[in-house]
Amino acid sequence: MNLWSPWLDPAGDSLRGVAPERYALAAGPEGQYLRLAADDSIETVQSLEHAFQFHTHEKAVDTARSVAAVLRRPVDVIKLL
Repeated sequence: MNLWSPWLDPAGDSLRGVAPERYALAAGPEGQYLRLAADDSIETVQSLEHAFQFHTHEKAVDTARSVAAVLRRPVDVIKLL
């Protein structure tokens, strides 16, 4: 059985890894997450369903660094199960 799929190639440009992983950005206290609002501002949400989610750890960390620079506070990356 061939498990390789070109759209899941981590060396490709799709930014999706080979494992079905998801990550989100935590906004401080437990239960608060970050997302991009309709007006391109960064907002805090209380639900993971509304949080911005990533398929690779690398992209989540890169985005967390950028967001932390804008917000001028640390932003955590959490793995979703």
